[in-house]
Parts: sequence; structure tokens; C-alpha cells
Amino acid sequence: MYALACCDSDGRCVGFLGKDNSVINNNSKLTEEYLDVYRNKKDANQRTLQINLGHMLLPNGFDYRVVPVKM
Repeated sequence: MYALACCDSDGRCVGFLGKDNSVINNNSKLTEEYLDVYRNKKDANQRTLQINLGHMLLPNGFDYRVVPVKM
């Protein structure tokens, strides 16, 4: 399974992507119930590409970048 780690503009991890596209940095909520998890790497990479392109190209896109992390 893969989760998406959220990074700020300096490249520091600030949390993980939740199902509602929010950044979760609370340790008690780092479960499959709250996290946006993917079963295979292909799906995680596709979502990563969508978010990171939205971060770069859209003026009101995501304010963070994501990186897939194996759980």
C-alpha cells in the first residue's frame, strides 16, 4: 500500500494526504480510515502527477507537493 506524503516549498514533509485532500499531521489519524491510500504504485504515481502538476500550473491549485511512500 502507498500513501502520499505532503511536502512544503522547502522540501520538508509536513504530513500525509487525507481522503478530503487535507494535510494530516496528527499521529492518531495516520490510519487507512483517514489517509488517502493506494493499493498499487501505478495509482499512487498517477495521483502524485495530478497534484504536482496542479501545484505548478494552476494559480489556485494545491499549496503542497506530494511524494508516494510505501507503508
